[in-house]
Amino acid sequence: MKTNFKLLALCAIIAFTGCETSETTLTDNQAAVNSQPAISENSSLTAKTSTVTTETALKSAVASAVAGDIIKISGTIYLTSTLQITKNGTASSKITLSGGTLNCSGIPSGNWGIKMLASYWNITNMNITKGNSHGLIFATGGYNYVYNVTATYFQGTGIMIYSGGHHNTISACHSSENYDVTTGGQNADGFACSLSGGAGNKFDSCVSTHNSDDGFDLFGNSATVVINNCIATKNGYGTAGNGNGFKLGSSGQNIPHTVTNCSSTNNSAFGYDGNGNRGRITITGSGGSGNAKGLFTRIF
Repeated sequence: MKTNFKLLALCAIIAFTGCETSETTLTDNQAAVNSQPAISENSSLTAKTSTVTTETALKSAVASAVAGDIIKISGTIYLTSTLQITKNGTASSKITLSGGTLNCSGIPSGNWGIKMLASYWNITNMNITKGNSHGLIFATGGYNYVYNVTATYFQGTGIMIYSGGHHNTISACHSSENYDVTTGGQNADGFACSLSGGAGNKFDSCVSTHNSDDGFDLFGNSATVVINNCIATKNGYGTAGNGNGFKLGSSGQNIPHTVTNCSSTNNSAFGYDGNGNRGRITITGSGGSGNAKGLFTRIF
């Protein structure tokens, strides 16, 4: 009986492989970029810090996240399916996903790397790479903050906001070497806020380098986008890549956008292209050189 009791006690203290957690109480100083409140169905639970090293542990931590949680990725995790984020943080207590590398090469063709369907997250200090479609996609939700994320070697856009995603800030991120084989490079931008992205989206201090389509693409976006202090260089290759540094809308639109203190150099088409958008596009303190077709076109 003593032996059995010892075995039971030993089993009770074994930790789950791939996920270490420590609990912390929620604090008011975990500030959000924006202050509009959100409803979190788990906001009354205790926040925790988790370090994950496997796909199973990562997806478990994300699926059970509550406001104030911090999820740290250690090393490289190889994903075999899209990482979907559905739990909301709050304005005063965001959920943080940080660190490590997510290798998306095992995700089936046509499926994204990370799909954001929630609000009030920080995604920081992370590499995402080698996916068979788009990389980090904000499909819905808002008030998310992305900092120092690098997206490379996707067969689609590295970091993209669309379909109503709103009030997201993408800051100090780098997107490069994205090329979609199936369309000859036509759909792999560095960054995009396109196809009916919502209000309040912003790119700040981001760098887009050597992507097959455009550096920054606002095609079909239905609300104003702010782009500050960003760089687009050497974009546009393959048989169908457009190659604009900054594509600022699409034909038939009347949407104003703002571009400030940006640089567009050595792209295969124009530095800044309004692309038929008749809205007021304000470009201040921005320039560039070496763009194959010229610096500015169709800017109203």
